[in-house]
Amino acid sequence: MIKLKELLSLQKMVYTETIKPKHKKRFKRPTPHFHEDLQMPYSLGFTLRPDNDSKQTLEEIKYLSRIKPNENLVLKYDEVAETFKPYGEELGIQDYIEDVLHESVKFIMKLKYHYNRPRPYQVAEFYDIDLNGTHTDSMKTPSYPSGHAIQGYLIAEILSSRNPSNARMYQEVGEAIAHSRIIGKAHYPSDKKFGNIVAKTLYKGLK
Repeated sequence: MIKLKELLSLQKMVYTETIKPKHKKRFKRPTPHFHEDLQMPYSLGFTLRPDNDSKQTLEEIKYLSRIKPNENLVLKYDEVAETFKPYGEELGIQDYIEDVLHESVKFIMKLKYHYNRPRPYQVAEFYDIDLNGTHTDSMKTPSYPSGHAIQGYLIAEILSSRNPSNARMYQEVGEAIAHSRIIGKAHYPSDKKFGNIVAKTLYKGLK
């Protein structure tokens, strides 16, 4: 039986009370490849983000706990630029892709700290659920939305626009990157879902 005091602590739980200085610097990163008036879907994000103590969040945690760990797959898709590199080089736009990925971090970091959602392992600990997840340096930010999902879907859109005949393949790679974070128990499915929406917003915001 969960006590009221414990429930309140879950409701108020955040990923962190402070922002790392290196992450603050990324808030000010120049973004010349994006329109200056680009508006991110902050309000929609609040609407779609499940509360910590919601039934949906608990169901997402239980879902993650049932996924078989696969560290090799998580590490395979950890570096988005490297994953897409063969396709970017083939089309002669790898430098552009890397620039877009670099700049996208500004928007991603601002969103993450705006919502400050705790990572799945933090909520899982509250419920005494063992996720048995993979841990990498790229998982040390707030959970929502998934940065890998955003970047994976975004680059898939860019490649698809340049080479529509291979669009399905690019989108499958983007989905694999996004889903690898679910396999790693680093993100809730709802992090991935909102990441897809953000990716579309960023794509439309490219010059």
